[in-house]
Amino acid sequence: MQYPKYLLAPLFLFIVGCSFEDKTLVTIGESKYSVGDFEERMEFTAADDSIRRMNKVNEFINQMLVVEEATTAGYDNDPVVQAAFETNRRDVIWRSYYTDVILGKVKVGDAEVRETYKKIVEQYHLAQIVVAEESLANYVSAELKKGASFEDMLVFSLDTMSVDGDIGTFSIMSIPPEIMSSLKNVKEGGVTEPIQFGEYYMIFKVVDHIIADSPTYDEVKENIKSNLWQEKARAEGERYFNKLMERARVEYNPEGLEILIKPESLITEKDLNTWVVKKYDTAFVYVRSVIDAVRYLHGGSRVDPKYLIDQELIPDLIYDEAMSNYHHKRKMTKRKLDNTYSLLLFQKFYSDRVTGQAIVDSSDVREYHRTHSDEFKDMDKNRAFSVITVRLRDATIDSLRSNLFAMLRDKYKPEVNEGVLARLLKEEK
Repeated sequence: MQYPKYLLAPLFLFIVGCSFEDKTLVTIGESKYSVGDFEERMEFTAADDSIRRMNKVNEFINQMLVVEEATTAGYDNDPVVQAAFETNRRDVIWRSYYTDVILGKVKVGDAEVRETYKKIVEQYHLAQIVVAEESLANYVSAELKKGASFEDMLVFSLDTMSVDGDIGTFSIMSIPPEIMSSLKNVKEGGVTEPIQFGEYYMIFKVVDHIIADSPTYDEVKENIKSNLWQEKARAEGERYFNKLMERARVEYNPEGLEILIKPESLITEKDLNTWVVKKYDTAFVYVRSVIDAVRYLHGGSRVDPKYLIDQELIPDLIYDEAMSNYHHKRKMTKRKLDNTYSLLLFQKFYSDRVTGQAIVDSSDVREYHRTHSDEFKDMDKNRAFSVITVRLRDATIDSLRSNLFAMLRDKYKPEVNEGVLARLLKEEK
């Protein structure tokens, strides 16, 4: 099939962009760990120099060595690990689907950022007259048109807080649209027609209309882009959630919602068997299955129980959609699942072999206190012993960590792809 050129170019860029994350960063035995695996666990920041970046790479290698050892030791069959993974698996799938499929649609272009920046630096210095009656607003406006000064008309204003009606300078981005639509037709020194705003009528004088020198575009462009992205993401999320609820034919039972916030002493067996929400016309959620969670989240607050139910229902619906679209079989989702599982293996093995072994004997604490008495002379003994215990435990953990990682490096002899490492440290992708 002949594809249009405008489709082929983005496809090529996508392939090139994704290829580096698939490169093998380190090989440990038969296992290969990619740049993508590293980025699932670690993140470089702008403040990281080459040494800090290399430390993060070494920490990643150490963690993967622990995963290899944990697998060899049979930790992949550990019931604690398996139960934790089953709990996390659902979250990984629905979050991955929502991030990739829904939030992946959200884009912010440079033109949008520039346009927003212009709205920040374009500013109006304003004074106002505020009145409660439309007839009075029209009278003041007519007098101003006849030549009366704005200052003379301030006697009618309800605004007693500002001096001479001066309310300061505002970027056009912060000015309500119904006010901005009038201001844009007024020159400096001029006044607007009366504008109804809530229960009041306002007449504004444009004291000054400027393009500010600061902040500069470079200073704020990243913040603007981030804010625009978040606004779009919220809007896209709301549209998606509404469609999701509609497709699932979600229906709430007012009686069930009321039962969820009844005093516990008044709950009957019939109440517990009342349905709260249903989806797909056939799947019902009953009071007894959610009341404990709702009570915990509600905690005496005035939060609508329907909102609390939604916090559980929406992820379930996203998960259902993700599974129906086989999102759990996609390469990136599988990577997230694999890394979640390896993280659980690491945590369990590390807990057993390091933190769980870091036990501090009370005699060691007393001896440390005796030999460092000058350091703790201004501290009561209980406080001193607490500080010493933490210090000795941290030292023990550091020693156990170092010994464990040294042993595993000697045992598995990890092979680092130096070319990929060099690109990763420079972030040349």
